[in-house]
Amino acid sequence: MFRFNLLGRIMGIIIIASFFGGCSLTYTIKEPVVSSIDYGKKDIMPITLNIIDMRTGDDSTFLVARLGPSGDISKFPINLKNMENPIGYFTQSLEKELASRKIPVKCVVGKTAADELTLEIFRYQIINRRATGFSPWEAMHIFSGNIVKEGKKTPIKTFFYGGKTPVWSMDELEEPCFNIPISIIIKDVASKINRVVFNYAAPDEKIDRLNIEISSEIGKTVEGPFWQVLELGYTNNPKAIEPLKRYSQQGEEFFRSCALSSIGTVGGEDQLEFLKQRYYGSMGSFNDRYMAVKAIGDIGNNEALEFLREIRKDSAYIKESGLKSCVDLYAP
Repeated sequence: MFRFNLLGRIMGIIIIASFFGGCSLTYTIKEPVVSSIDYGKKDIMPITLNIIDMRTGDDSTFLVARLGPSGDISKFPINLKNMENPIGYFTQSLEKELASRKIPVKCVVGKTAADELTLEIFRYQIINRRATGFSPWEAMHIFSGNIVKEGKKTPIKTFFYGGKTPVWSMDELEEPCFNIPISIIIKDVASKINRVVFNYAAPDEKIDRLNIEISSEIGKTVEGPFWQVLELGYTNNPKAIEPLKRYSQQGEEFFRSCALSSIGTVGGEDQLEFLKQRYYGSMGSFNDRYMAVKAIGDIGNNEALEFLREIRKDSAYIKESGLKSCVDLYAP
């Protein structure tokens, strides 16, 4: 055990030495696998979604690195292959995700609002944070925009937190800190566009099938069947709420946090007290607390926003980048 711990510390020193020594990190971003959600609608008239990049100032930087104990913005280079154009990647992936749900939306990048439907993007960003070579690499994925339909603007926001302490190589960050959260953000935005514009819901039978899949897979891997839990949130069916509450209190941390996130995605407006309890009852779990806050932000009513503003008075708001990023997104 002593040899293993010593070896781990040596590897950590090597990693941080290269990390702060001017090297860059390069990760390959995959094309997101579309969800299995099908709202069962037919004969839907095709529509065009005009996507306008309205990011300005600091929010226009897609990849932000806050490295070292101070958390100041660093010029440390992080390269994402296949995502050199983040808005283009987002646009193509969003269209494929909506099409997989049988919603025929043509997504195009434009400069002015369209008559049919417009998505204004104010922030699409990954904030990377690491204090030391022995602390986790944290990736805060943030999206903020407006969906504009017939002149009415509705905010679309979402957040996801991924973190990992690399042991052998910085390559270990590729999936938990980049590929998985990038895919989740796109699916969550698609779900919220559906709620605002179409309000289609998957049938109860889909909820039942997902629950069977989750029950058969839970416990087989560390992360658990988190994709299926997230899909419960994409159904836009209130029948998903009760199983999601159950899953948010069992299994490993990442699995639970995905269930909490999904409560917000599916529209659990009457679950505010439950989510507050999960926030206070998960003080040892960053993922659980942050995604409970995300779900509260998704609810977005006056009581929910007041709760988020109260979190600003907590010392954890200052100390924890993930908590601060989520609170600031939903309750600026």
